[in-house]
Amino acid sequence: MPSPAVPGRLLPHQVVVVTPATSTDAYGNTVYDYGAAAARTTVQAWMQQDQRALVAAQGADPLQQKWLMVTNHSPVPRRARIEWAGHPEGAVVFELDGRPDPSYNPLAIAAAGGTVSPHHTELALKLVDG
Repeated sequence: MPSPAVPGRLLPHQVVVVTPATSTDAYGNTVYDYGAAAARTTVQAWMQQDQRALVAAQGADPLQQKWLMVTNHSPVPRRARIEWAGHPEGAVVFELDGRPDPSYNPLAIAAAGGTVSPHHTELALKLVDG
């Protein structure tokens, strides 16, 4: 098995990927449960705040934050949440803002016997309120 694409020393943050348990409600809708029934996987990552902007809409949270997570862990399910206990202001929970992005290394693909496996995964995140 090849060594991880991003060296561990560059992934200093420990986070938990929460894959929700699913069930169907009385109306036939899928319900996502992030509680005790959800699967939790601890992974190493790089967490970075990309944007902090004032939201002008009345009644909106005045700070809208966008975050980037880089990890060697794959796959990350589309409905996963990310729990980060090590955030400087205390534990936070993120949800994905779009699909996980598998990033590839063209040099590894072009090399003789190269791999087409993702080099690492990048996730756009937003904070979960409540």
